[in-house]
Amino acid sequence: MVFQAILPTERFQAPYPTLYLLHGLTENSSAWLQNTRIKMWAEEKGLAVVMPSGENSFYLDISVKDGGLGDFGAYIGEELVKVTREMFPLSHKREETYIAGLSMGGYGACRNG
Repeated sequence: MVFQAILPTERFQAPYPTLYLLHGLTENSSAWLQNTRIKMWAEEKGLAVVMPSGENSFYLDISVKDGGLGDFGAYIGEELVKVTREMFPLSHKREETYIAGLSMGGYGACRNG
C-alpha cells in the first residue's frame, strides 16, 4: 500500500511522536501534502506524519467478495502502525501516537482510534 511520510529534522530527538493522517473521499495519500501546509507544521512541531492511501474504503474491513476494497480497518489500525514503526524511529507510546482525518478520513480516525 502507498503512503507518504514526513519525518522531523535532526534537531528533534527520536523516537518521534506520530500522527496518522487520513484523507477524505476521492483523495489519496498525497492530498495533505498538495493541499495543506502539513509539512511545514510537522517540521515546526517535531512530529512525524504518516498519510496512507485509503482508496474510497471508509477505512473499513469489507472483503472484496462482499463488494468492499479489503481490510482497510486492520491495515490502518494495526499493520500500518507496525510497519512504520519498523521503518522509522517512531514512538511506541500510546500517548505519542495520534490519528486524525478529514471527512471519510475523520470517520476512519474515529473508527480506528
